[in-house]
Amino acid sequence: MVQPPPPKHLLAVQQLRSPDPQDRSRAVRFIKNCVIGNRTKKDLYLGLGVATRLVEFLSDPQCDVDLRVQVAVVLGSFAYGNDCNIRMLVEAGAITPLLGTLAASALKLVEAGARALKAIFQSSEAPLEEVFQGTYVNDLIRLLTPTPALDSGLHSASSLKRSSSSSSYRVVPEHITEVAAGIVAKVAVAHDAQMQIARAGAVPLLCALLSPRRSTSPKLQEAALDALANLCRDNPVIAATVVSCPVDADDPNPSLTGATAVRMVRDRRPVMRLLAATCLTNIYRAGALPAHLAPDAVLTLLPALIKLFTETAPISALYGSGWATVQEKAPKVFADLVEASEDMQKAAMEADAVAKLAAVVVGDDVAGVVAIEEPEARNRARRDGRRRTGARNAPKEQPPQAQPPPPTRVSAACGHAERVTEGFLRAIAAVCSLKEECRKQVIDAKLLPPIVASMSHPSRHVRAAACACARSLSRSVKNLRTALVDAGVAQPLFTLLADESRDVRLAASATVCNVVLDFSPMKRIVVEGGGVERLAGLVAGSDEGLRLNAVWALKNLLFMADPETKARVMDALGWNALLSLIDDPHPAIQEQALNLLRNLACGKESDIDAAFAAIGARTLLDLVERKLDPSVNGDDVVLQALYVVVNVATGSTAHKRAVMDREGVLRAVWEYMTHAKSAIRVATVWTLINLTWPDDPGAAGRVAQLCRLGFEPRLRAMVTADVNADVKDRVKTALENFEAGTGGGGGGSSAGGGNNNLQAPGDRAVGVVAMEGVMRAGSGAGAVVFGSLEEGRGSGAESPDTRGL
Repeated sequence: MVQPPPPKHLLAVQQLRSPDPQDRSRAVRFIKNCVIGNRTKKDLYLGLGVATRLVEFLSDPQCDVDLRVQVAVVLGSFAYGNDCNIRMLVEAGAITPLLGTLAASALKLVEAGARALKAIFQSSEAPLEEVFQGTYVNDLIRLLTPTPALDSGLHSASSLKRSSSSSSYRVVPEHITEVAAGIVAKVAVAHDAQMQIARAGAVPLLCALLSPRRSTSPKLQEAALDALANLCRDNPVIAATVVSCPVDADDPNPSLTGATAVRMVRDRRPVMRLLAATCLTNIYRAGALPAHLAPDAVLTLLPALIKLFTETAPISALYGSGWATVQEKAPKVFADLVEASEDMQKAAMEADAVAKLAAVVVGDDVAGVVAIEEPEARNRARRDGRRRTGARNAPKEQPPQAQPPPPTRVSAACGHAERVTEGFLRAIAAVCSLKEECRKQVIDAKLLPPIVASMSHPSRHVRAAACACARSLSRSVKNLRTALVDAGVAQPLFTLLADESRDVRLAASATVCNVVLDFSPMKRIVVEGGGVERLAGLVAGSDEGLRLNAVWALKNLLFMADPETKARVMDALGWNALLSLIDDPHPAIQEQALNLLRNLACGKESDIDAAFAAIGARTLLDLVERKLDPSVNGDDVVLQALYVVVNVATGSTAHKRAVMDREGVLRAVWEYMTHAKSAIRVATVWTLINLTWPDDPGAAGRVAQLCRLGFEPRLRAMVTADVNADVKDRVKTALENFEAGTGGGGGGSSAGGGNNNLQAPGDRAVGVVAMEGVMRAGSGAGAVVFGSLEEGRGSGAESPDTRGL
């Protein structure tokens, strides 16, 4: 039975409607004192519907300023509860009046409103777009000009002129600027938002806060670094601006922000080092790090981040509920730094990063967390302690960083342990994503058992991160055959294809793309466990990412597959569904669906017969001809369509005749022989090789027809003009076939360019692009068939994340 609220709380709610201003003020103060630091009371008052009435007070400019300040404090306290609380505040319309406080004349109202906004914007439930309406961004940027430091005139006229003329500066206390910079860090997420903040003049003002003259205000500088780091993330324009912006324009030899950040990575404060490393990492990822800074930055960044793996310092600014530690954030920044760079991964390996990661993941070395949710609660706890025991005898409260970490993981209820686990798993996935040596280190460090165990973790974030580790490790053929099989990755991975979390299903399906390859023993486990049917179910869904991964996995499963596997896949998927996928609105899905068809038609004549029987020869070639149209299809789709033709051309005389009877297909092949990409040129030449293989029945007649259409002169031009060695080798083979088919006469009958010659309106220039296709020799008459698995670097097949997911 639910107990009714105590009378004193109901009375406070009733007094919010009192006509007496003093009653209303007393009620708001009473509610404030109840909810700060007390989640139960937050839920109670929000459940009683006070948010709407409080928003009315805040929205009324006629209300007493002190009352509006108290209201803003209460709303901020509600925001420190949980995402559900923030949803209720958003529904009550709290965001707009809180944004309005940024331009208030009373600084105490500005501060209270800004702190509430910072707490709200740390939640994914907050509507960030409201910040970018009206003049709110300019109001926010005006708060980035704190009171000058004691030793100089920081933010003097010359430095303030660097800000946008649309946002005149307003000198405010440093602690308000710190909060404003924290808001900028939270709302600078989307590219358009970053650019709007930059246009409002935020970058030079934030950079000026990094001046050595502000070194006595570390929290202010940390907030500025956090804001700059988020503005630079995936934004080369802003990153280039930040790295070359002076931190003190009045200095005759000003230090630039990039060099200043490198110095701050060596700061004695762990949080400062972390945020400076984050800023530099985002600048590096954006490609904006100057060449003269790169060596020093790299040598400084990696060791600094690795040392932070076990750092227990709290970062209250990064989470709205509870305190977090540097240990949660550092591995994620490390992952961002190394994931796309083989050089960085090699440097991390040499710096013993994997062993340091393993010490935490295997050794359970997770630092503690201080579960104090608000600054106001800490202050009140101090006051209450003094009242109870007396100031003289009260034990001195230790700051959070002074508390020793517990010997084991803290309760998952606070979220700290799972955030640490997630971060370290993502760091492991990143550090071994490209280099085989790094993967070996991960296996040798005995990290596979905890990775597999984490695939069943209660947290969806941890499960997704564990899948990312398995995906990186599965890029190794050796691991696919041994370590991953021994660790039992297949079964939990297969289970995660039906996980309740979309992110987990996405990560699991991306990993399955690798474990179903022909040389992986786990392929049998997936197939026998119903994996084909589950992947087909994902294909039938509406989620683009999951559909792409599922088609990709089925494509890889069909690589050099036996007829039984092909039949099982098509029974589950359906030929009509495959045709729909080939015409899907998303080009990436079209490409993989054509890849799948390419693998179905790879192997034996019976495989081509099966495709022709299910689709119809005319329908299949109509489809391919549409996909060869460059006006509506990109190069990736065209390449796969060409390889479907290549594989059909390996078949029987009837299959070859079906291709030869399609003038549109032959014209496309002829035109693509001068394409800028060598991979496409190679595919066209393989088509000709397979159509003209000397030992095949009817080869001479097909050679004669192709000569009449003008293919031989084009081949002879390519053998001298093409700059790609692979193309030249294939062209020589094709010409040998042509010469054999014409009795060694060189096909002279095709000279002169008669009416039947296929002439393009203008040949494309020949360029140089490395071939990416995977070739396999066919079984019959010397023809070459082309199956397709995941195309990528090294010996292992890569997963879809390398193609932009």
